[in-house]
Amino acid sequence: MTSTAMSRGELRRSSILDATLRVIALEGVRAVTHRRVATEAGASVGLITYHFSSTDALISATLDALAADEAEQMTQLRDRILTVPGDVEALTEMLVAEVAERAGARRDRAIAGYALTLEIPRLTIDRLLFDAWETAAEDAYAALLEALGRDPERPMVEFLESTMDGLFLFATISREPETVSVAARAGLSQLLRSLVPADAAAPLG
Repeated sequence: MTSTAMSRGELRRSSILDATLRVIALEGVRAVTHRRVATEAGASVGLITYHFSSTDALISATLDALAADEAEQMTQLRDRILTVPGDVEALTEMLVAEVAERAGARRDRAIAGYALTLEIPRLTIDRLLFDAWETAAEDAYAALLEALGRDPERPMVEFLESTMDGLFLFATISREPETVSVAARAGLSQLLRSLVPADAAAPLG
């Protein structure tokens, strides 16, 4: 939802959740309090409490928002993949760009995401949002296999998902983010080319 379509209350709530993500990325989940988030958001403690009555409610809502954001990210990746069927070079660069984002623009969100994921067992979460995230990821990697000329068999979808998850983690924790894209490109280029069926007529990019 764009900011122009959001009510003032929704914008405030969104800014609070963004501030909570920053706190978690910087200091961890245990640092989340109404006062700390209020400071990060430049808002009053009363405003934070108005929207989220407890710290757990705030953390749960932040995790839900992150799940929705990641689902949208995966849906956009799937849509881009569908535009370049058979072009291994373009597909490789799309995946490299996703990895690079975790080392750059989305690094704080990725760090917070890993920390929040460990909190799932004790939180009340919107299971539908998490199911949507998982489905969106599976759809993206199924589309990738189809773009390479392969049937999107579940074991291969899960293999690609776990491979990309590993690269996302590498990008998030790397102290040398400039090397992340180089490593990802080298590996993904070889991997995707190896997945193209020998009898495929599609160009290799």
